[in-house]
Amino acid sequence: MSQAFTKDGKRLPVTKLKVSDNFVLSKKETQDKQITLEIGYGPKKLKNVDKPLRKQIEKSGFSLGVKQVEGVKLNKTEEGEKTLEVGQTVAFTEILSVGDVVEIQGSSKGRGFAGAMKRHGFHGGPKTHGQSDRARAVGSIGAGTTPGRVWKGKRMPGRYGQETKTVAGLVVIYVDQAKQELWVNGPVPGFNTSTVRISKTGTNKEIELNLNLLGLAKVEPEVEAEGVQE
Repeated sequence: MSQAFTKDGKRLPVTKLKVSDNFVLSKKETQDKQITLEIGYGPKKLKNVDKPLRKQIEKSGFSLGVKQVEGVKLNKTEEGEKTLEVGQTVAFTEILSVGDVVEIQGSSKGRGFAGAMKRHGFHGGPKTHGQSDRARAVGSIGAGTTPGRVWKGKRMPGRYGQETKTVAGLVVIYVDQAKQELWVNGPVPGFNTSTVRISKTGTNKEIELNLNLLGLAKVEPEVEAEGVQE
């Protein structure tokens, strides 16, 4: 994560995402006007890909491997409109641009087996009145006679993290096509180098960054005019 400033002087938290091109590996059409595409993403050496997937990639006309393959369903377009075909490469700049509102899905950081205070935010037991070694314990988890058991869903210690999380309402504030970077204004689930899914919601917001402050402003070369000395 980093930070950026708008032209109005507002500071924005920024997450920089490395977005690679997507490869169309296969295409299937059904009678109910549905198109299913198999999209490969994440660069990987072709020799390190499993043999069945490697054969499919080579058959599609690509010489670069992919880390993951996922199916995407689309509605069948009318005649004359552009459709995706097998062997086509889809760049992220063809889909996303500055100002687009997106939602990002990923797996949260895995924290292993954690106690109730870390996992659920319990405040702990009292530090006095004879309780010296139970400060971080859960405490009572239910009555004895009624119901005579622990209610299902009771917040207790257990495995924490590594869950699918979706953050909505993030705005694309900068696109670096040369570095294949995408900047969004907010946190993203997961750790560094983890894989996330970016989905465009269809809305748009106007955000103008102070590129001069970030050192990203384009400097136009000076042009000297030639004249005739009289």
